[in-house]
Amino acid sequence: MANFKYKFKTIKDVKQRLEKKTQKELAVIELDISNKKEEILIINEKLKENRKKKNESRIKKITELHFYEKYENYLEEQIKLIQKYINKKTVERNKKIEELIKKSKETKTFEKLEDKHLAEFVKVQEKMEQKELDEFAVIDFLKE
Repeated sequence: MANFKYKFKTIKDVKQRLEKKTQKELAVIELDISNKKEEILIINEKLKENRKKKNESRIKKITELHFYEKYENYLEEQIKLIQKYINKKTVERNKKIEELIKKSKETKTFEKLEDKHLAEFVKVQEKMEQKELDEFAVIDFLKE
């Protein structure tokens, strides 16, 4: 039996590599979003600590209160900036998901095409083997 050679193998391999690359890019974006969400949690903890210190402070100097307010505003601004970044990355993630779906469909198309070609190849090989067996049977019959 001859070996099966899929004529679109290189294209299929390229499609699979592109799909894996997109999966990795998506994973990097997901990790980045996750890290930024953790950053927000840390900043929120700092914000809570700052508010607690501000309320517990016995010495109520204007400069001290002013410092706590400025620091609180700074932390809130940091949260807003990180939220904007997360929103931007979420849009990017959604685009990557769409791209990954498209690439997955392309890869599956070539895999299905390979399966069809393999089935045809097997069918042709079986016909050829059957012809050979029939010829051997005819030759054996004629010898008798």
